[in-house]
Amino acid sequence: MVRRELKVKYRGTFLGYLWSMLNPLMFMTVIAFVFSHLVKGIPHYEVFILAGIVAWNMVAQTIEIGTSSIVANASLLKKVAVPIWIFPMVPMGSGVINMLLSLIPYTIILYLRGMHFPVEVVYLPLVVLAYAAFLSGIALALSTLNVFFRDIAHVLGPILTLVFYATPVIYDRSNPALPEYVRELLLYNPFSHYIECFRGAIYSGDAGILSRLPWLYGFAFVSLFIGFSIYRVARNRILFRL
Repeated sequence: MVRRELKVKYRGTFLGYLWSMLNPLMFMTVIAFVFSHLVKGIPHYEVFILAGIVAWNMVAQTIEIGTSSIVANASLLKKVAVPIWIFPMVPMGSGVINMLLSLIPYTIILYLRGMHFPVEVVYLPLVVLAYAAFLSGIALALSTLNVFFRDIAHVLGPILTLVFYATPVIYDRSNPALPEYVRELLLYNPFSHYIECFRGAIYSGDAGILSRLPWLYGFAFVSLFIGFSIYRVARNRILFRL
């Protein structure tokens, strides 16, 4: 199903899967050029922001597409006996693949700026695994609720926009220009921890990643527990509401 989604996305294109790298490369080139001239204070800010955007793109793909996945596959679910919870997981699989492919143009930009991956990059698989599990739980919960409350899919875009700006994707949480209470509030946002650990693994070399991994996996466990709990309660009624 992940393979099918990737094929459908690039069907009829001449370059096919290469667009998974060319699109981020073109976007990253523009960002690198613009922000290297406009923003000062953070070393290689264009690389800083790219690291955050690569991580955030998984949120956009996994949650936005995952929320509508059950409703979008209603006709298939009525014909084929397949576990319904699989469908919200498919965008997560393709999101992880696209994220890994995006790291190729990111690496090019990194080395063009005279930088290299920090040694903490060895923690990246652990961060991505926890991140994928965390997003999967959210996608499962929202996709299940969306079957009964179709407004969820429509209100999700504005909510994710608010979450984006409430998450240190394009700014540094430790920036002294931010009020102290804002920096503390950002710690209550689970997305902040994933974005910062992801960025620490591929950009800043944050030595605190290892100590934050229990938090990442704790958030992931809670997310999956809530997601599967909601799904388990509604499972027998989903097909009747599609």
